[in-house]
Amino acid sequence: MHRQKVLPSPSEVTPETPSPRSGRRPKAVAGDPREALLQAAAKLFAEQGVDATSTREICTAAGLNPGAIHYHFGDKEGLYRAVLLVPIEGISGAFAGFDDPGLSLQDALSLMLAPFLGAQNTVQEVGMRLFLNEMLRPSPVFAQTIREAIGPHHHKMARLLARHIGLSEPDNAVHQLVYGLLAMAHDYCMSRPFMELLTPGWLDAPGELEAVRTRMVIWATAMVDHERKRRGAA
Repeated sequence: MHRQKVLPSPSEVTPETPSPRSGRRPKAVAGDPREALLQAAAKLFAEQGVDATSTREICTAAGLNPGAIHYHFGDKEGLYRAVLLVPIEGISGAFAGFDDPGLSLQDALSLMLAPFLGAQNTVQEVGMRLFLNEMLRPSPVFAQTIREAIGPHHHKMARLLARHIGLSEPDNAVHQLVYGLLAMAHDYCMSRPFMELLTPGWLDAPGELEAVRTRMVIWATAMVDHERKRRGAA
């Protein structure tokens, strides 16, 4: 009689012997096996790329057996999607509510830009490397994740700016303005190591990042004002 294979429960997911390829010793998993997989996969994906990283390597680095990824994420693609969402959801949660109609333009912009201008942590650094890898080797998983997770925030930002410009709906110029404003903020995430090479320590002084955000909000407000005046003069 054929018996259906039963997947192990999280409590039954145990450490295994490291594979010869990885050369890594299993780590003791303290707490959530799902979180252990996310952390191990993020590090390996950032260092080696997704295609070059095997599920066995990930499970070994997390100190779990080979069935752990299937149990928690379905497959490597599902795990990669979850890894990509960690930094995206962190930033999205930090600027939640930026499009509240009760906020002034300056307050909305400050809330939107703040997460990009904070002190960087390990999650953000690994996320940055993953995103840079995708610029060189784009994947369908990344494209779908960006459309679904970031797309709604982009359109909220576009509607916010359109409202302050005096438009009922955003047009191409408004979308261009959104890209321009966020590009300034993104640079402080993606190019921080490059900035440190050119101007070492310039963001280390207390309050300097807050001062950068203040200036950036002033510039962004001026850009929105310019677009509103340009349309009024047309």
